[in-house]
Amino acid sequence: MKHLLVLLCLVFKISFSQTIQLCKLKFDRYLNFNASLNDLVKFDEDAIYLLDKNGSKEFAIYKHELYYIASVLENTNDVFQKNFFLKKGIQKFSNRECDSLHINLNIQKNITINNSLPLKGFRIAIDPGHFGANLKDAKIEFKYIYFIKDSLNINDSVKIFESELNFNTAFILKKMLEQKGASVFLTRNQKNFTSFNCNYTDWIKTNKLRIIDSLKNENLISNDHYFKLKNCDEHDFFYDFFRDFELLHRSQVINEFKPHLSIIIHYNVDEKNDLWLKPSKNNYTMAFIGGAFVADNFDKIENKINFLRLLCTNQLFKSETLAGLTVMNFHKNLKIQIADKNSALYLKDKCLTTNLPGVFSRNLLLCRTVNSPLVYGESLYQDNEFEITELMKSDKEIFGLKTNSRVFLVAKSYFDAISTYLKIK
Repeated sequence: MKHLLVLLCLVFKISFSQTIQLCKLKFDRYLNFNASLNDLVKFDEDAIYLLDKNGSKEFAIYKHELYYIASVLENTNDVFQKNFFLKKGIQKFSNRECDSLHINLNIQKNITINNSLPLKGFRIAIDPGHFGANLKDAKIEFKYIYFIKDSLNINDSVKIFESELNFNTAFILKKMLEQKGASVFLTRNQKNFTSFNCNYTDWIKTNKLRIIDSLKNENLISNDHYFKLKNCDEHDFFYDFFRDFELLHRSQVINEFKPHLSIIIHYNVDEKNDLWLKPSKNNYTMAFIGGAFVADNFDKIENKINFLRLLCTNQLFKSETLAGLTVMNFHKNLKIQIADKNSALYLKDKCLTTNLPGVFSRNLLLCRTVNSPLVYGESLYQDNEFEITELMKSDKEIFGLKTNSRVFLVAKSYFDAISTYLKIK
């Protein structure tokens, strides 16, 4: 009951316009990791300022501008936002300029509820994480569980690819949502595909040189970096370039879809299980939302804009509500303990706790760049001694897909959370 009341309080906050005081609350609770931004963000009674490294005011949002600038950051693309940021600076808009700014935005209209198709009109983006659905690609990402038969006390070899779990969950969730009328977008269309809708090896063959040549010609990478990328193997290229490049593409295609909410699907592992060479007894469920910025993020204008969007809009409150419902359903449907900050080192050292159990603000690229309320779900530990057996099964057929009850229950948990969230909203 206590957690339900917290959710209702979040919804209550969502219904009100932004104020300087509410922005300061979000800054303290979700955005300012270990006071990293104290010298870069200043709150006055009538304004919020971003400061440069010399302490000079770089960008200002005045009290009467909050609603309008929040609308700009929520309803325009990254090119418009960058030009807006550079053009506005610390100038103060008149009321007429604010009205003019708002009139020209393409604001999403309210959705008429259809009782037979209750999600009709809603756009939902789903990102099934990773791409390695064979041992070669999965080893590049290091996103797999592989236990050899007889090396441990197990009945059969265990081979689990997170990319496949993520995709199968996304596929089932998409079908569930579409049955209720939602318009659903997946960032990749096959279990072994990247968000460029080809596998990693094919992308290397057909796109690598073209992309890095273009970046070099536009002076976006140095000559030394160019030759390093050109000559490195697939493993090093993934970590030196492709990982973040592909994640940015995922957020780009999600934002082009203009979703009402986004679901980022991942399965977790026990960080304390050294190299994941044996089963673990631990199993926790958790979810992430945006926040936990550090000073280095402000080296890029794109990150400053993402910070301002999370500061000025209601996306963080909405994300916390959605993530809280997701964790509650993971816990209920999967019978897994909800994580607290002491359940993993990254929760203690890299995250900020929120009002809701199992929900953490974390400075992940997708949590920072996706322009919608979102949940980044980590439903269970793949290397748990119970889960490894269940996740290897293909004893259920759901929407024509061979899978198992654990994947189905994870998809159902997301579906239940989305359904409840949209009813509350």
